[in-house]
Amino acid sequence: MHPMMSADNGGITTRRAYRRTDDYTPGTPKIVVVTEPLPLPLAPTKVLIKVHAVALNYRDANISNGGNPWPVMPHGIIGNDAAGEIIAVGDQVRFLRIGDRVAPNTDTENLTGREPTRSWLAADEDGVLADFLVYEEKVCGKLPDYLDWIQASIIPCAGVTAWSALKGAVIGQSVLIQGRCCTTMKSGTAG
Repeated sequence: MHPMMSADNGGITTRRAYRRTDDYTPGTPKIVVVTEPLPLPLAPTKVLIKVHAVALNYRDANISNGGNPWPVMPHGIIGNDAAGEIIAVGDQVRFLRIGDRVAPNTDTENLTGREPTRSWLAADEDGVLADFLVYEEKVCGKLPDYLDWIQASIIPCAGVTAWSALKGAVIGQSVLIQGRCCTTMKSGTAG
């Protein structure tokens, strides 16, 4: 039995998550692993996602080390790039199904580009570096089947950033690709 499974009903009730310590003293840990309850039962329009891979970006290190230029919620979960599988749905979820491969949108408030508000994963709200996530159906997008979990995990932030930077580029135009954009972690492994 998975360590996060409830013995009495077989349902997942808790998750392991990587929360910031918000202690910016040099040499102190910046992240701690915690076990915490999931917001259950699922609200009618929410989905439960089993995370298969997470990509960490410079933004995550910046937030964890206190270098973010805008305020962040205290002791939040880091990470805004993840790929996972839906394992449960609320009774009013219309478009997603158990087994779908999904990623949450990095900005959970600005889904069409016309909303007046914004909310950033790992800043205004908890991020994705956890083994299970709960999100509104409307903030999740389906991932292509031809990408493995690690490749799919970079799509929400790093992938969209790269696509936006190259959008409009033409054959013969020069582009600069600098370093490695992210580090990935597959569930059950470190590093």
